[in-house]
Amino acid sequence: MATEKETHILNAPLQSDYNEVVRDIGEELLARLNIEPDGTIIDMFQTGSLDPWQLFVFFSALEHALMEFRTDKRKKTVIVHAQPEALIGTGAVVTPVSTMLEHILMARVSDMSEGRLETGLLTLSGESIDYEGVNLKGRHVVIVCDVHDNESPYLAECIKLCKEMKATHVVAVPLMLWNPDLIDNLTEETLKAELSHENRPLS
Repeated sequence: MATEKETHILNAPLQSDYNEVVRDIGEELLARLNIEPDGTIIDMFQTGSLDPWQLFVFFSALEHALMEFRTDKRKKTVIVHAQPEALIGTGAVVTPVSTMLEHILMARVSDMSEGRLETGLLTLSGESIDYEGVNLKGRHVVIVCDVHDNESPYLAECIKLCKEMKATHVVAVPLMLWNPDLIDNLTEETLKAELSHENRPLS
């Protein structure tokens, strides 16, 4: 027969470690945003998996880091959304990252209203990358992208363009950095298994 203490433990609500995991990863990313040298593509979110829960963690960790990044009143920052390379020629569209940036701006409205936080947009049109947004001269720029192939020069070209516009310091963070080397014998059966995780409970 279970003791009173054991019964209490069994009846306790299930606790998820999701928030703790997100916070830890977000803090690590925040540290890298502050120390990585100019021109770096931060590759924390490399994946070869289709597990949606992994992407949820990536999304939440990136949001956490950008919420806390360069909140000092003396610092001016521009977060630039580089639309995915696959959306060539489509113009501005709503993506997970664009939605995230709207949330960040609403949460950091005082920084935005006083000119300490601005946003920009990079789109791929034909053979050129086009920028729309505030002047980047003298600003610290973080480029964020929904998905990026680690073999593509796209983000490197985005960084180069921002530097040509006289940005002081530029780093890039793909929400998902697709790395085929991390795919372990991905077959039709394993694809179905990955997709079946969509409705699994959090641990």
